[in-house]
Amino acid sequence: MKKVLLLVAVLVAGITSSFAQSSNYRAFKVDLGGAYAIPSGDGIKAGVGFYLEPKYNVTDNLALGLKMEWAAMGAEDVQGMSVSVSTLGTYQLTGDYYFGDSFVRPFVGIGTGIYSLGTVEVEAENAVTGDEVMNMDYGTKFGFAPRAGILIGHFRVGVEYNVITGIDSELESKNYLSFKLGFEIGGGSK
Repeated sequence: MKKVLLLVAVLVAGITSSFAQSSNYRAFKVDLGGAYAIPSGDGIKAGVGFYLEPKYNVTDNLALGLKMEWAAMGAEDVQGMSVSVSTLGTYQLTGDYYFGDSFVRPFVGIGTGIYSLGTVEVEAENAVTGDEVMNMDYGTKFGFAPRAGILIGHFRVGVEYNVITGIDSELESKNYLSFKLGFEIGGGSK
């Protein structure tokens, strides 16, 4: 799967380089930062994560990239059950549209790709048989993430909602809202 994503990223970079018209900004940049993740499912506490996103400025207002993000969310006791959650990772193709070309640039964007979900362990007390442990492995799912934010020089602030498809139960939802702080390396004015 990683080889396929790398191949797609190389093809996108190759195709877009032939159409590149970014006249005010350098072609390549990398976003780095941290995230505070708030899950929508029951029984899971908020957690933290970090991301790395190489991008290519196709034009002054459009950047295409490949986002790699990892997050870990906590555990909680729900109705006599102990729930613990491991990490999740995502690999997405992204696109951002920047408004204007000044020092402060609002943006909107979307990412779509693969979410690799860790194992969830649920420990429940059963009156008949004693403690019972269930492991639920969600594997790999497809998803998307609309986002918006503001770029101030090389400092980036944003909000993103990750929608992970293929999980039927609302109680088992792994969708999460993340608030992000980060910075750009490269991509500045020419």
